[in-house]
Amino acid sequence: MNKRLFLLALLCALYVSESSAQESFDNVLGSDRSSWVDKVYVGGGLGGFGISDRQVWVNISGQVGYRITPNWNAGIGLTYQYFKYKEPINQSFNDYGINFYTQYVVYKPFFLMAQYEIFFLDLVEGGHTTYNTFLLGAGISQPMGNKGFLNFYALYNVFYSEGGDNGRYDSPWVIGMNFGIGF
Repeated sequence: MNKRLFLLALLCALYVSESSAQESFDNVLGSDRSSWVDKVYVGGGLGGFGISDRQVWVNISGQVGYRITPNWNAGIGLTYQYFKYKEPINQSFNDYGINFYTQYVVYKPFFLMAQYEIFFLDLVEGGHTTYNTFLLGAGISQPMGNKGFLNFYALYNVFYSEGGDNGRYDSPWVIGMNFGIGF
């Protein structure tokens, strides 16, 4: 588990170091760049981060997106979640998932967001199960340079049910942030 967590942290550090090293080369590259490349961005994020006396929850993700229009983008992401319940079972879990999302800027800097997630969850008894979520919400985006951004968002899990099987979610609300940098 520690090797996986270290590898994931290393990958995130590489994303951050690469994104901070990006510059605008529009004048150098000229018009030989494909216009679709200018609409692609990569990034990552943190979500559901929490440490308490009863549990630890860390969510790290990477994403690739495409700007369909100046106000609308969509993409795909990969997620790793680490959970450690200290009470009552003192057990940890490594969960992985894939998500598909779309965002629409309604009025800069505010956007609406929808995200569908599929998680592969570790079970207490061993083995895995899948859990799906459908999240709807809104956020605020802060531009960073020519092609970068930082988003903060609050999403509501439409599939959440009180007393039902909610995967690792103990609330229907998901608060998170992500960043991205364009090519």
